[in-house]
Amino acid sequence: MDSQVVWAAIVIAAIVAGIAGKVLLRASRSSAVPVQPRPVTEGTIVRARALIGQGKQILAIKGIREETGLGLKEAKDLADALRDGRPLPVQVAGPGTVAPVGADLAARARALRSQGRQVDAIRLVVTETGMSETEATRFLTSLDGA
Repeated sequence: MDSQVVWAAIVIAAIVAGIAGKVLLRASRSSAVPVQPRPVTEGTIVRARALIGQGKQILAIKGIREETGLGLKEAKDLADALRDGRPLPVQVAGPGTVAPVGADLAARARALRSQGRQVDAIRLVVTETGMSETEATRFLTSLDGA
């Protein structure tokens, strides 16, 4: 009888310890400091687009999250838009861009062109509008007259 009581006590202690561990783990996850999102850069877009082109959607989402601090849903929405050729749900900050990220598309495209980055300007227009490269080129050409 004594050995049965000891074994029952051990089993009960193990169950209580397991439950307490789960509760503490859940509490520590919920009290984690939230990551402050960083701007989505052209580099992030290029790397994600390359991974998506290789059929590595999950790695693209993971990379977007690591580089930007975006949540899972936001990173997935961005990766889906890149995959589908839709306008991006976020604003893209270009490295060395003269125009601020909040500036309109034409101002940001002009800034890239003024730096001699015609291909990046076309890519920006294609990414944000869903235009074809030909349409984006026409758009950029029309900026010369504006």
